[in-house]
Amino acid sequence: MRNAPIARFQTSLQTCADLSRTGKVNRKTTSILLFAAAFLLALALPVMPSLLNNSGFYGMAIDEPGENLDGYQPPQNGLSVIFFGYRQCGTVCPVQLVNLMELSQLLDGAEVEFLFVTLDPENDTPEVLDQTMESLGKAFRFYRPETHRAAQKLASAYNDFAVKQGSSEDDLIAHSAHLHVVTGEFRRRLVYTTPDLNLKLVEQDLRRLLKDKNSESST
Repeated sequence: MRNAPIARFQTSLQTCADLSRTGKVNRKTTSILLFAAAFLLALALPVMPSLLNNSGFYGMAIDEPGENLDGYQPPQNGLSVIFFGYRQCGTVCPVQLVNLMELSQLLDGAEVEFLFVTLDPENDTPEVLDQTMESLGKAFRFYRPETHRAAQKLASAYNDFAVKQGSSEDDLIAHSAHLHVVTGEFRRRLVYTTPDLNLKLVEQDLRRLLKDKNSESST
């Protein structure tokens, strides 16, 4: 099922090419077909990393250093799942936070923490963030940069983006909804680029990483 957008995209390109070669399509029709193919490609982009990933992981496997967060330390022998968002977000953040809450229940007892990094420190006070994390579960933590600009810079270091749509404190923030899985050394190992997740497969990914990490430490 996850291959459907890419399959349709490839079919559209092939149809366009075949018709062009046989002279059965005019320039206007070719433009329409190419536009349709581009649209299908855009639909496929959120799932492409997993489809193109041959690591055996459901998420996109990477092995890159991440930015250290002063004052926060991931579990030394475990993992931390980092999400950049903000409390006033009414679109993707609630969906992704529900994902993380369900994932924390699936991984109950495992050395995995969930770190919410606010992109809106001007409005997300420590007191409010404390209450929010407590409501989500015992494995949840928060990180609050000093300013939105500092949060934006930190998100960029993780290949995320965050853009405030205006200049006032109450403006909405356009941002990506990636989940970043890091080790105790802030090494980035997995990225999930969409909130449309199969949480059982995410759980399997994290348990596999934990097992691999424990095997490495015992040798």
